[in-house]
Amino acid sequence: MSLARYHRTVRHSRHHQQLQWASFILLVVGIAILSLASRASLDTIAFFQFFLSSLVSVTLAYVACLILGLLLGLLAVASPRLEALLLPVIDLAQSFPTFALLPVLVYYFGHSRITVVIILVIAMIWPIVFSVIGGVKEQREDEAEAAELFGATGWRHLVFYLWPLLRPQIITGSIISWGQAWDTIVGAEIIAGVAGAGHYLGQIGEHGGVMLLSLAILVYLLLIFAINQVFWLPLLHHYTKYTTES
Repeated sequence: MSLARYHRTVRHSRHHQQLQWASFILLVVGIAILSLASRASLDTIAFFQFFLSSLVSVTLAYVACLILGLLLGLLAVASPRLEALLLPVIDLAQSFPTFALLPVLVYYFGHSRITVVIILVIAMIWPIVFSVIGGVKEQREDEAEAAELFGATGWRHLVFYLWPLLRPQIITGSIISWGQAWDTIVGAEIIAGVAGAGHYLGQIGEHGGVMLLSLAILVYLLLIFAINQVFWLPLLHHYTKYTTES
């Protein structure tokens, strides 16, 4: 076994053990929080149903962001002229206050899931766009030339060279984007009046008291952490464990 492969095996074993411990801690903490929540009269079943509704909105928005972010990121670095034109616009757009558009979206789309999804897309897309731009700029010239030499041109260049190359950066950008979504959706659902975890948290805060709201927020954070632990972190490890060490 080579030294590099040995180190990768050791890191993979340590990461697997860390995931096991994190899952165990998550289980223990989750049971404790849910027990406290049930004693405090939090309707956990209703909360889970509202959370699933929000999860659908976040997932739809993420799929749209992944497609649009990949296209916009690749377009922004397609040529020096486009880069000089689009990068300042993208930088300005990602600084724009997202919730400023919410009254306009409510006016045109009403108090609907479409309004929430559009707000999420506006808030989520930028980490993915910049991860694509950064990944393209960090590519090695010799690898790109080798890909072209072996016939990876046109759409093949995107599918067989750029997409595998960009996956670690896209996963990293996706994790940041996913976190921003759960931060944004609370305010979006409350203001737009759309059923979901955020709207439910708003109702608890208005009628349930500080203690019940605190427990509901803990359950909310626990569910988000569980998704990250079960899905995003293993995915990140899978696509970064074979990266070249400097």
